[in-house]
Amino acid sequence: MKTRKTVLFVAVLALLAAGATAGVEDDFATANRHYREGRFAAALSLYLEVNRQVSDTQVLFNIGNCYYKLERYLSAKVYYLKARKFQPLDAAVSRNIAMTNLHFRDVVALPEPDFVARSVQLLESRLSLNSLSILLLLAVLLLNACLFLLLTRGRNKKTLYALAFSLLLAAGLGAYHASRTAALGRSDSAVIWEEDSQLRSGPGEDNTVLFKVNPGLEVKIIERSGDWVQATASEHIAGWIEKKRLVLI
Repeated sequence: MKTRKTVLFVAVLALLAAGATAGVEDDFATANRHYREGRFAAALSLYLEVNRQVSDTQVLFNIGNCYYKLERYLSAKVYYLKARKFQPLDAAVSRNIAMTNLHFRDVVALPEPDFVARSVQLLESRLSLNSLSILLLLAVLLLNACLFLLLTRGRNKKTLYALAFSLLLAAGLGAYHASRTAALGRSDSAVIWEEDSQLRSGPGEDNTVLFKVNPGLEVKIIERSGDWVQATASEHIAGWIEKKRLVLI
């Protein structure tokens, strides 16, 4: 009886998950239709709803496109940068960021990534988080299969080698998956949001004003202290600013 209840419970959860996925896909398709027909506000509303449930490059990119069409360029840039976080080397995202930058006074290119960072970006652009999750699942299944063979057939060199390989593979993919997930949840950059924002020499309004920065400027976050962050836009522009004047990416 308990087994039957468990199976029924799992089946119900699967049906609910399938229904939720179908609902998201329907909303996304409807939003795409609104966008093609020029109803950008209606499309934006649906895209934002989809983003609350599923956040990926295409959804974020489409939200940015809607904001751009509605001439809300600051919001457009924020969502283009969020899309770039998922796909650092996506050409369409980069083009739209450059196009949006034409509407801002302060545009400073952040330092180019070094060879290692560029290689990581290339890997992330080729291997999505969903694909990585599938590989991790396969590695765990392989590990379980090797454990099953070890328990049923006893110890032999091939089984032990396969078990060791699958264990290392699952551990490595698990660590990389955790690192990618943590990176997506961490805000290492931001966009200046408010007018008359200032970079100061330290965290607090009693510190010296170094620069005035305008909305739309992308900055890299170096350090945090309470309600303040140390941010830089280039080797010539760096200082402390209140978090409330930024939108974290």
